[in-house]
Amino acid sequence: MRDVTRVGDLYAFYEPLLTERQRQIVELYHFEDMSLGEIAEILSISRQAVHDQLRRVEDQLESYEAALHLRELARAERKAWEQMVSAWREAAAYVPEEVRRRMDDAMRAMGATVSILLGGDADVRKPVE
Repeated sequence: MRDVTRVGDLYAFYEPLLTERQRQIVELYHFEDMSLGEIAEILSISRQAVHDQLRRVEDQLESYEAALHLRELARAERKAWEQMVSAWREAAAYVPEEVRRRMDDAMRAMGATVSILLGGDADVRKPVE
């Protein structure tokens, strides 16, 4: 099977596009760390059926990413956000206090949005500490 991290990332973006059964199989295999045999037993299907469905779901996730590029865009956004936070930390010392407070508030608000869009791992702490 494919790289677990990549499949997890793709799943995070495209999970709503999958059927309930597809989500169940991906979650049991990738997130619950169950074997194909264990999943087959739970779902009352053959091990081969689990393997085939898992492979099809992974192919489907890859095709969504090839068409929509959400994972790729999120990675670019994350990098741009990190660069902006870094630049602000360097520049903040040269900005008047009132402007710095407003910029910190704006960065926190933007950080919360970025965090939601990028899967919750954007640094939303106070930009200048």
